[in-house]
Amino acid sequence: MKILHADDHSMFREGLRFFLKLLDPQAIVLEASNIQGTLDKLALEWPVDLLVLDLQMPGTSELDGFLAIHRRYPGLPIVIVSGLSDPRTIRTLLDSGARGYIPKLASSEQLMDALRRVVRGEVYRPDALFIPDPQVESSVGRTPLTPRQSQILPLLAEGLPNKRIADTLGVTEGTVKQHMKELFRRLNASNRTQAVKEARRLGLLRS
Repeated sequence: MKILHADDHSMFREGLRFFLKLLDPQAIVLEASNIQGTLDKLALEWPVDLLVLDLQMPGTSELDGFLAIHRRYPGLPIVIVSGLSDPRTIRTLLDSGARGYIPKLASSEQLMDALRRVVRGEVYRPDALFIPDPQVESSVGRTPLTPRQSQILPLLAEGLPNKRIADTLGVTEGTVKQHMKELFRRLNASNRTQAVKEARRLGLLRS
């Protein structure tokens, strides 16, 4: 098996290489750090059996890089491994042909389960990430949150700083910041006060 892993963070590539080798000890694991490098590597090393792709790399928007690769190599299984957690974007990726979406915050067990499913020809959708039907979402008139965002929101409303939230949830401060960024975007807020106010308006927080 020949696997190409595209991610602009070298430490993450090194970490994921271990799990890709667990997937197949004989696998040839190739690497790229941006979209152009990914396209170049595919052209040089084709055929490739699996592409593990990060969405947020320099030189392209979140969707454009995936779509450019998918158009050029429509038969190539592509699984997204990304820190992005917007349900609409994930739904668009899966509807456009991605074989799976694995959050970077997934456990090692979830990661391996997802990769094995994709290799078997299945499509992997993360169970912990709510990807709503747009008609249902519109009818209830509220913005769905991921489980972790639902944990962070009440702590945010209490006025806790990021470090306190991280300690309370047993995660790193960087993880909290990443979730907060997505939470603000989902609530169309630019700061904590606006986020809490909008969450209360949508019924996501008790007054």
